[in-house]
Amino acid sequence: MVKPSKQLKSTGELKRFEYFQEESNKSLVPPFQALSKFVAFAGLVAMILEVRYFAAQSVDIYISRLSAILIAFILLVISTTNLGKRHAVLLVHILLLSIICSFGVMIFLIPKTLIFNSHIISLIIFTAALFLSWDVTNQIIVAIYYNIVFASSIIFNSKQIFILPNMIESVVLVLVISVMAIVASYINYKLRHESVIKTFEVSQSEKKFRNLFENSVEGIFQFTKEGKFLTVNPALIKMLGYSSDEDIKRLGLVDDIFKRKSDWELLSKLLEKQGKVRNFRVPYKKKDGTEITVRMNVRTYEDEESGMLVYEGSLQDITQQVQAESEKQKALDALRLEKNKADSVAKKAQQESSFKSKFLANMSHEVRTPMNSVMGFLTLIENDLFEDKEELKNFARDARLAAESLLDIINNILDISKIEAGKMELDEIEFDIRNEINKAVSIITQSVKAKGLIFEQMISDSIPVKIFGDPTRYRQIVLNLLSNSVKFTEQGKISLIVNAQSQSDSVIEIMTTVQDTGAGIPSDKLSILFEPYIQVKNKKGAKEGTGLGLVISREFVKMMHGEMNVESKVGLGSKFSFNVKMKLQPDAVIESDLTEATSIAVHEEFQSKLESDAVPETKAEAAPKKRILLVEDNPISQNLELKILREVGYNVEAVSNGFDAIQSAQSGAYSLILMDVEMTDMDGITATQKIRALDTPIAKIPIIAVTAHSSMKDRERCLAAGMDDYIAKPINIHFLKITIDQWLYANK
Repeated sequence: MVKPSKQLKSTGELKRFEYFQEESNKSLVPPFQALSKFVAFAGLVAMILEVRYFAAQSVDIYISRLSAILIAFILLVISTTNLGKRHAVLLVHILLLSIICSFGVMIFLIPKTLIFNSHIISLIIFTAALFLSWDVTNQIIVAIYYNIVFASSIIFNSKQIFILPNMIESVVLVLVISVMAIVASYINYKLRHESVIKTFEVSQSEKKFRNLFENSVEGIFQFTKEGKFLTVNPALIKMLGYSSDEDIKRLGLVDDIFKRKSDWELLSKLLEKQGKVRNFRVPYKKKDGTEITVRMNVRTYEDEESGMLVYEGSLQDITQQVQAESEKQKALDALRLEKNKADSVAKKAQQESSFKSKFLANMSHEVRTPMNSVMGFLTLIENDLFEDKEELKNFARDARLAAESLLDIINNILDISKIEAGKMELDEIEFDIRNEINKAVSIITQSVKAKGLIFEQMISDSIPVKIFGDPTRYRQIVLNLLSNSVKFTEQGKISLIVNAQSQSDSVIEIMTTVQDTGAGIPSDKLSILFEPYIQVKNKKGAKEGTGLGLVISREFVKMMHGEMNVESKVGLGSKFSFNVKMKLQPDAVIESDLTEATSIAVHEEFQSKLESDAVPETKAEAAPKKRILLVEDNPISQNLELKILREVGYNVEAVSNGFDAIQSAQSGAYSLILMDVEMTDMDGITATQKIRALDTPIAKIPIIAVTAHSSMKDRERCLAAGMDDYIAKPINIHFLKITIDQWLYANK
């Protein structure tokens, strides 16, 4: 075997050389076997002819020829084994050497056979050069020992051989055949080398294609115009959920693979028109019925052998990509929607900011007007600018009415602030809806009479006497609607209708309607009627609302699981209706709810007494031996509360901070403490906690909170700190006395 030269440095050239050598060895065995048979046959023919014409040398002829024939058969057998296949070149040399020696011996023994044997051996050598798959080097070696043996058989023979006819021609023939055999071997080698290398390159190319075909992550296919698979690679088989290409080749793309027949029709039309299609997205059906989305690249070509039109190409599973694109689009749509919402909210916030600015300017006027009256009347009283006691009483009454108007405005502002902050809470106590309606009606009765209006009230008998909910908020809604009707109705009547819409064992739904014959509301203003901080104005520019009452009322209705609606026509009047749900059985009874209800009742009772100029006779009821400690850091509030408490008969002393309150309480001289919650040095909550922490009986002294904060959470905070009760400012004299007496004589 020829070793690779030093110039074969590249891996590609080395592989080509090794492949050629391997293929040469493989291709050497069949011609060798044929040559062995030919040599054996030629030797047998020569032996027969030589024995016939040279009988005297028959023994030598048999030995020489049979030895060569036997060697040829032995080598033929060896060539069928792995050892022979690996050493085929050696077997060829042995075979040719044995046959050459056999013919050389015959020339030496029988010189007359020179021409015959030289021709036979030349034929064998030339045949070997043509058909043996080996390189020129081996052929040269064969030519060398062929000429050596031929020359030896002549040289070592008798001189008679030189005078044989055609002897020179025979020698020349041997030399010429040797050269021709080498040339033929070279030409055969070159042709065979080119053929083998091309075969190698084709095999390498086919191997690369096969690797690409087998290992590609994309599905590679060929299918007919009718939609039958011809070729599929493993990736496509796996992609569609099958186990072998036979399974897929039995299927049809139109019925078994394509999700929609219309997609196949479109693909076929595009291929017929364009010849190729790129990035064609289509849903496929897998073996288990699930759907995947693939991207196809397809082209058409005509098979040269069959002339059939074939579609071929590749496809990718882009299901996850499509899902990601869909999710991305959804996210973009959501972002776009959120942006639109944000823009809308920002625009609305900007509008509300503008409305709030206008509203605050209006509220400034609304607040200053009653405040001006309060301060004016108090200034007149302070400077004794009244003629008699009756005028003094009128000044005090008007100042109180202005203060109540101011308090209503403040309460509305606080309510809308709580609603917007989500901190508004409803109570749940037992009440009679008829009483609450009567209270609301009593407030507007005087205004109705002053305008000469007719008022109608109808309450259904189907509404139970006892229901549970927030009476204050319900009354506030009714009062707001009635007040608006009275305000904007100059003639005609106002109707209040209350019906039970539906009722179950635990819940009753009540519909309340307030209808008037007033100026009415323009239809284009109805949409903004319940918007906060917006005041509806008529064409003349006069105000028709404060911008809060209806908003607060509607929010209360929503909190009571109802809706408020309005119908109105300009010049004919308006109709406001709302439904609320009340309970027929309480969830739980909260003690502070009863306190607030009592406060409302006492406040109204006290108001009526003030209007009738009745002064509460309570001094005799107070126990002079009971002492009260008032804790209040505001000097004006402290003086006012001291005056009120002493006027109703209590023995009261005051301190201005929490530290003094603790020290005074430890003296044991007081039976009850009125504790302000908000103080600078130490607040009332902390002071109460320190008093409760004392290791003396003083720790159990009744402590009542007095604060301007009036929410349910504020009450709970005070009670959680150890306070016994809660009074909200502004203080009502009667309610204050009832609460104090309750705790002073609780254990009597």
